[in-house]
Amino acid sequence: MVDNIWTEFARSYDSICSQLNCYRRMAAKVLRDTEGRKYVIDAGCGTGLLSQPLVERGHTVVGFDNNPAMLGLAVGKQAQAPEEARRRWKVLEGDVRTFPREVPGEADAVLLNNVLFYVREPEQVLRQCFEHLKPGGVVIATGPRQRPDLRKVMVNSIEEWKAEGRWDEPLRAATTYHVDVTRRLVTDPNEMVTFFEPDALVDTLRRLGFSHALAADSDDYYGENYYVCMVR
Repeated sequence: MVDNIWTEFARSYDSICSQLNCYRRMAAKVLRDTEGRKYVIDAGCGTGLLSQPLVERGHTVVGFDNNPAMLGLAVGKQAQAPEEARRRWKVLEGDVRTFPREVPGEADAVLLNNVLFYVREPEQVLRQCFEHLKPGGVVIATGPRQRPDLRKVMVNSIEEWKAEGRWDEPLRAATTYHVDVTRRLVTDPNEMVTFFEPDALVDTLRRLGFSHALAADSDDYYGENYYVCMVR
């Protein structure tokens, strides 16, 4: 397990990301591209923000993360799920560079949501995805195209919250803390190390043996993030 800035960031990430419309739009694409894909690996699952809706929709999900605070929130969500859902949701300690032994292969989908920016060996992670996917399965990767413009994301998000009547005092207070921690994250060259343009990630995946892209765009987070869904 790794105790790093994500320990401080965990609760803020969980509460604010779920409120961001830009995150919700990205999550909707994940749900779109995992439709009908029964077994999903959520690699670097964080607090379980994507695992939870997948389980609620009927998927079998194995998620893992290497930060104790993030993983603790995911474990808490799994523990509070209905018994039938808990049977389909496993949460493990693990690193995306070498998937835990307890993670079965032959997955229908592997998620890498805001994961690759944090690893210096992205191809090692993508090879792990390839090895754990069944033929025809997909890897879904999201992340920043470059060091993200935090102000742009938050200004746009706040304007949307105001238009929806959601910009109240609790959300303002939570956002202030979130922005402070996020600013430190995005400006630290040791915390954000790998960025992709969607076409470059598609080319990398194809070179590693993946077949073709079902989606590849840079629409998320107001143009700051890529979204790639690629078939094995």
